[in-house]
Parts: sequence; structure tokens; C-alpha cells
Amino acid sequence: MNIKADKMRYQTNKLGYALILLGLAFSVVALFRIITPTQIIPNHLIALEIVINIILLLLTFLTAERCKIYQKNWAIVSLVIASIHLLRILFVPRNLLSKGQLTLSQFSWIMIFLIITATCIALGGYVTLAKHHILAKHLKEIGE
Repeated sequence: MNIKADKMRYQTNKLGYALILLGLAFSVVALFRIITPTQIIPNHLIALEIVINIILLLLTFLTAERCKIYQKNWAIVSLVIASIHLLRILFVPRNLLSKGQLTLSQFSWIMIFLIITATCIALGGYVTLAKHHILAKHLKEIGE
């Protein structure tokens, strides 16, 4: 019997949970770097960016909570969320850069934070998938 796998039945997925929450924190930093420069002229794109980020923050927190208990489907959701964060680079920040409302340095920092966000969330998802596989295999072996 695999003792480590058996202990997973009673312990939470701390690493996956922490990585996803870390990604959530970097996402907040990226949002504030997008909306706070003084050169930014508020418009419907900025409002849409804020609304999308609020939805992503709520969904990311729910994903972290579900990944904490090794749920495979939510680990896959975390990978989708990570992809969305990468795609965010292409929309509002790039648009603001092309309008001259962001400097190349500001855009670079936003891009770095969004890449770190996506990486953390994706790693949390991968950790959860790996641990889910170990736990599911163990439960199958013991007949549960």
C-alpha cells in the first residue's frame, strides 16, 4: 500500500492551491499596472478589462478551492484560465501601447506579470492533475 497516496485522502493539495493563489495575486498587480498610469484615458475597453478581471479573480479563487481537494475538472479549468491571462496581453495592454497611453516599459511589466500569472495558475493545475492521478490510482487499487 502506498502510504503517501493514502495520506492524500486526508490532506489538501497545498502546493497547487498556493500556486493558483499566487497567480491570482500577480493578476491583481497586472490589472493595477494596466489601469493606474496617468496617461490612460478611461473608455469601454478599460471598463471591460476590469469586469473581465473581476470575473477571472472570482473564478480563479473558486478553482483554487476546488484544486485544493484534487478535483480534475477544476485543474483543467485552471489551465483555461491561464490561457485567458496570456491572451489578455494581446488586447487592452497592446491597444494602450499602440495608442501611446503606455510606454514600452509599462507594457513590458504588464506582460511579465501576466506571464507569471499564467505560469503560476498553469503549474497549480498541473500539480493538481498529477496528484489527482496518483490519488485516483491509489483509490482504484484499494477498491474505493
